[in-house]
Amino acid sequence: MKNHITILGSGNLTKSILDGMEASKMKKNIGLIDTDKTKKIVSKFHKINFSSEYSDSISKSDFIMLLVKPKDYIKALKSVDPYIKEGAIILSFIAGISNKNIQKVLTSRKTIVRCMTNLTIKKEKSFLFYYMKSAKNDDIEKTERLLSSFSIIKKCKNEQQINKLTALYGSGPAYYVFFNEIIIQAFLNMGFTRRETILYTNSLLLGTSKLIKNEPDTRKLLNSIASKGGTTEAALYELRKNKIDLLIRKAIQQAYKKSNKILSK
Repeated sequence: MKNHITILGSGNLTKSILDGMEASKMKKNIGLIDTDKTKKIVSKFHKINFSSEYSDSISKSDFIMLLVKPKDYIKALKSVDPYIKEGAIILSFIAGISNKNIQKVLTSRKTIVRCMTNLTIKKEKSFLFYYMKSAKNDDIEKTERLLSSFSIIKKCKNEQQINKLTALYGSGPAYYVFFNEIIIQAFLNMGFTRRETILYTNSLLLGTSKLIKNEPDTRKLLNSIASKGGTTEAALYELRKNKIDLLIRKAIQQAYKKSNKILSK
């Protein structure tokens, strides 16, 4: 049976999810809606239907995927609400917006699933965390079947857990990329060309991820890399002396606070 899916919003996460879905063998019919007509290029790339307007075609959808910006979610929901059929399931990927807030905008009761993943879902089956409250068994099965076709699904106990994972896993790739940027700049400052720098740092990042995969005990791994009295130990000492670990944890806490009050000014 083919799933009919309507996606609202065509940002970077939408593109990544579409990439992940393309690798899935599950039969599906996908429609993309974005009021910005220039985003039609996304649908052409992924060979799916595109519309800049809300219409009756939405009523065929078994799933409505919300991937709009938090500030736009009310307007988007009100626009799509008249066309949502009975039994349709709403999958919200909007950071910081609770299922309760989404239900308030809708005129009828719907099964709402709060979801969270990150941009790495385009390359492989990344984790997708979800939370749904008091849903029918049939809705749970349909949702899990769809999500697991392009991700590794993990059910959360509550929405607070989703907010924590938004800061830790959703924003996670940015932390690694940010540190990689620092290493890139260090290479350039020491006289290496940009071509050489990108080649070497990409090798470092990929190789290190494999080391971590093979030895998940990072403390043990660090000890094996940093020889007593060596250059690596000197570098790590400087990082710890300046409490880089505390700064990173503080940054993640700020992301968590923001996920709890995403629309606050």
